[in-house]
Amino acid sequence: MKQNLEHSTDIAKRIVRGVRGFNLCAYLVALEGWRRGLTLKWYYNTPSNAKLKAIGFNPIGKMFSLSSDERTHFFFRSRGDKVHNEAVDIGTNKEQTKKYLEKEGVPCPEGKRFKEEVADEEIIQYARKLGYPLVIKPTFGSLGKGVVTNINTDEGFKKNLRYVRSTLNYLDVIIERFISGEDARVYVVQDKVVAALKRVPANVTGDGKSTIEELIQKKNEERKKNPHLATRLIKVDEEVHTFLRKEGYSLSSVLKKEELIYLRGKSNISSGGDSIDITDQLPAEIKEVAVKAVSSVPGLVHAGVDLIIKGNKAVVMEINPTAVIASHLFPMTGIPRNVPKAIVDYYFPETKETIKNNFYFDYKVINNLMSSREVNEIEITNAPIGQIHTKRYIVTGKVQGVGYRRWVRKRALLHNIHGYTKNLDNGKVVIVAASSNKSDLEEFLKSCYIGPDKANVARIKEYEWYNPIKVGFEIRSKSKEEEIKELKLELNQIKREKQEMEQEMSYIVKKYSNMKGKYEAIRNSSSWKVTAPLRKLMSLIKN
Repeated sequence: MKQNLEHSTDIAKRIVRGVRGFNLCAYLVALEGWRRGLTLKWYYNTPSNAKLKAIGFNPIGKMFSLSSDERTHFFFRSRGDKVHNEAVDIGTNKEQTKKYLEKEGVPCPEGKRFKEEVADEEIIQYARKLGYPLVIKPTFGSLGKGVVTNINTDEGFKKNLRYVRSTLNYLDVIIERFISGEDARVYVVQDKVVAALKRVPANVTGDGKSTIEELIQKKNEERKKNPHLATRLIKVDEEVHTFLRKEGYSLSSVLKKEELIYLRGKSNISSGGDSIDITDQLPAEIKEVAVKAVSSVPGLVHAGVDLIIKGNKAVVMEINPTAVIASHLFPMTGIPRNVPKAIVDYYFPETKETIKNNFYFDYKVINNLMSSREVNEIEITNAPIGQIHTKRYIVTGKVQGVGYRRWVRKRALLHNIHGYTKNLDNGKVVIVAASSNKSDLEEFLKSCYIGPDKANVARIKEYEWYNPIKVGFEIRSKSKEEEIKELKLELNQIKREKQEMEQEMSYIVKKYSNMKGKYEAIRNSSSWKVTAPLRKLMSLIKN
């Protein structure tokens, strides 16, 4: 049965396998545009382009462009060239962001910036005047690093201020009122909220038998199944130990069934927090606040907005012009939201109604080439366009060990077929084939019945196929996981053999050294020297 893609992003786990971190956000936007027939190029350094300089778009590192017949737009991760560098500078400076928000009447927490030359005592005096609870956060920072929330005492404030400024070396800080409520990340494109997540601090729920440490391990195993959360696991550090001690627990404690305990104060997903989609539940008043926050920053047209929500009211905490968008496509709970679609719609509105194909390209190859500096620019082969016909064939007969898969691949390339072929454990061969030309697919199928000389095809069963397909045609053997497992086993065997050889060599060297020592001792002994003439005489007599 065909998949129901009504709410799906049409991004299968296989497509993004091995693509992690910020690379995932870039890949998702690039894939969306490429699937619409836009030309895709990747660059390691910013290309020499007068337009980029004119609009103030100058990121450092890997970036990509999408082009139609009329125009080209450049992107860095999730940020496009319509977001100017000025907006990025404002977004990364929390004090500057607050000034623009306050100017436009956007609610934000009361607070003040303190530069690195300001002494701790002056900051402590301000904190007392402002009143607890408070938040300490770096003026320039991201991913929640160095942010300490809900500080309620003088002692706690002093301790955390020393931690942020001395230990973490974030000398330039902002002190703000702590605002209670739900932490949310809302993504805005121009004048519309396209996605919203509630972020919950890292936590575990008891089952009545597992320790907290075991519950963390189980939750991390679940997070590993999510392409975005796989690199954002719950790490047991001093903050976790501190939270547990406050509640009278340790890692070895067993929670009651359905008992929930938080492990951190921050709700950042990067530090193990939960991501829950709330796009449909977000009140219109709060959406207006998020949209107004983005429009208040000059040169900003799409961005992520961090809010604290209480009822129908919200306070803006931060704006991120280069926000992580993968969390919206791969939430822990709720409906995936296709933020890349909204971004490409904005930059190339004429492609909105384009019928997207179900193909994808291997980003890992591109990333490896760019990271190794082997190339500075790569243009991806254009995606197949038009209606795509896709089939899955199961081939029965003498088709393994006779060069049948190589035969299939040659015919696939000859007929411009995309897909793969793979041996099955039951002696059969599977072929997945896709083409925009139905007659090419039919001719390809005919050649699959023939095969090389040593092959003998008994029958081919035909099925519909709806899953995404990588461009090109490949011979698949084992999965990457299986290959890695076998390579690890082989490596371990080599290590064991190496250790055995080293031990044997050590024994031989030691034995040789002992024998050489005994030999030299005898040669240098007085009895050996005294009897030398006698040995010489005996040798002459013998001869």
